[in-house]
Amino acid sequence: MEITQQIKIIEDKLINKQLINNPHECAELRSSLSGIYSYIVGLLEQIKTRKPMIWLQMRKEHKSDSATDKAYDMTEDGMDEARLKGTLKRCDKLLSGLSSLIRLAENEARNIH
Repeated sequence: MEITQQIKIIEDKLINKQLINNPHECAELRSSLSGIYSYIVGLLEQIKTRKPMIWLQMRKEHKSDSATDKAYDMTEDGMDEARLKGTLKRCDKLLSGLSSLIRLAENEARNIH
């Protein structure tokens, strides 16, 4: 299953409140999402490793750093970098939501005993 599909499934479960009172599934999803997050960070590392050489070559063709930045943003790596950063933000919010549900279940369990 594609990463964006996995993220969408988790989003839908949170939006539709399907994970309330299910801390085990929340923990499994948080674990899976952490792996996805790590994978995306690895992809960003590869892009950021290539960026300086590409950017310096592009700088020769443009009059300013700002123009070079804008031109780089239009490259495949630039667009991938922006997309991956957006995906990381989504993952951060989903991880936070899952953690909140897990923490809520932990606190409820403590109050019961």
